[in-house]
Amino acid sequence: MNSFSRNFKLITVASVLVSSSAFALSTSDVEALTQKIIAAKTVELPATASKLVASASSANRVETAKSVVVAVAKNNPSALSVVITSVLRRTPEATDAVVAAAIEEAPEMVKTIVSAAVFATGEDQKVIAVADRVAPESKATVRSEAAVAKARRALSKGVVDDFGTPGNTNIVIVTNETPNVVVETEIVLPYGGAAPGRL
Repeated sequence: MNSFSRNFKLITVASVLVSSSAFALSTSDVEALTQKIIAAKTVELPATASKLVASASSANRVETAKSVVVAVAKNNPSALSVVITSVLRRTPEATDAVVAAAIEEAPEMVKTIVSAAVFATGEDQKVIAVADRVAPESKATVRSEAAVAKARRALSKGVVDDFGTPGNTNIVIVTNETPNVVVETEIVLPYGGAAPGRL
């Protein structure tokens, strides 16, 4: 074997190792993220997770999001929904990795995971595809949960966009739609009826 061929092989192997490690976190990095998640109070977990993902390099952002969500699923599963929402709003490109990792870590929470991911990103078809691949036994549950989350997202966007705009004078009419029950219709004014510019 000539020296050119041997050097070419060494350079090829080195470049493969460098390029693959650029998108993977080391064990010590994952352990450090896990320790930060464990140290955070439950109320602070969404903000902590979001900050950890935001502070990661762009090459490691998806892996960091995945590692943070897995750490929460292992150590504080009651906060998994809000952490997924927070992380995916900050890093929507991590949707596939986060959903897959979360379902693999906590398969009993597939409905919660799908709901949080769809609500955060609006990517119902992407989330359904990942959930079908990772948890094929939950197909019907996943689809119904995704539909509910997408409707909730649309409703929350409409309300936030409608009332969040300064100077908005739109009126929303709320009616009771329960059959055989008579309740007066209410008119809800933005800003509680106060002047729009007033704080």
